[in-house]
Amino acid sequence: MDAARREKKEHGTLSFPFQIYPALDGSEADDSDFIPYHWHPELEIITVDCGRVSLTIADRMYEGARGDVFFAASEELHEIRAAGRENQFRSFVFAADFLQFARADETEFALLEPLAEGRLRFATCLRSGEPGQSEVRTLLAQIVRTWQQQAPGCQLAVKAALLGIVAVCAQYGRLEGRPVRPGADYRARQLREIVGYLGEHFTEPLSLPEVASHFGLSPQYFSTFFRENFGRTFTQHINSLRIEQAARLLRETDLPVMEVGFSVGFDNFSYFIKRFRSVYGVSPSHYRKG
Repeated sequence: MDAARREKKEHGTLSFPFQIYPALDGSEADDSDFIPYHWHPELEIITVDCGRVSLTIADRMYEGARGDVFFAASEELHEIRAAGRENQFRSFVFAADFLQFARADETEFALLEPLAEGRLRFATCLRSGEPGQSEVRTLLAQIVRTWQQQAPGCQLAVKAALLGIVAVCAQYGRLEGRPVRPGADYRARQLREIVGYLGEHFTEPLSLPEVASHFGLSPQYFSTFFRENFGRTFTQHINSLRIEQAARLLRETDLPVMEVGFSVGFDNFSYFIKRFRSVYGVSPSHYRKG
C-alpha cells in the first residue's frame, strides 16, 4: 500500500541515477502541469522557470515564482502544480549516494554521507535573491546544457555540478540537520499510506467515513488530519486526482468525454465538467481540441 504513490519509474539508470523532468526533448511538456502527491527515495531539486508554481512539500505549501528553487528530501511527500503554459518548472531527480566518494575524506564524513543517510537535508526553499540562489541556478543551468549536449564526460560534469550545489548550500547555511521528532516517522508513514490508498482507489466510489474507517480513525479526526497535512479537504484531493487522470485520458485516448468522466470516478457528468473547468479554465471538450 505504501508504495502506491512511490514513483515506479526509474530515475536515470543504475549506473547513473540522475534524470531531468520534463524531458529536454519536449516529449513530456504536456504532462507536467500537475504532479500529484508522490514520493521516491531520491532527492529532488525543483526550479520555477516561468510564472508561478504551487508546491506542497511534506506538510507545507509554497508559492514559487521565477528563479525560486525548492528541495524535496528522500521519501518526502510532495506535489507540484503549474496550470497553463505560462507557468513552468523543472525537476532534477538523483540518488544522493551516487555523489559519495570511494575514498572517504572530510567532505564525505561532514556532508555527503549524512546527506545520503538522511541526517542532513537541503533547506526546502531558496528564494530568488537569497544568498546562494544565483550560484545554484547557474549550476542547474549548466547541468541542463550539459545534459542536452550529451558530449563525452557529460555525466562527470553533471555530478560535479551537483557536488557544487552541495558546496554552495553548505557555504550559505542551506543544509540542515533532520532531528527526529517523537512520532514523526509514524506520521510520515501514515501520510504515505493514505496517499497510496487514495492513489489506488480514487476512481472508485469513496466516502470520507469509509476511508477513515479503513485506517482505524474517526471521520472527524481523519477530516481534520487530512486538511492539516494536505492543505485541502478529502473531497478536493479526490477531485484533483480524478481531474488529473481525466486530462491524461483526454490527451492520450479517443474515449468520449462522458465516458472519461465516468471512468475516473465522477458519477455526475455536469459536476465533472464543472470541476474540470475550475482547474483548466475550459471544458473537457475544449481541452481536448486545444
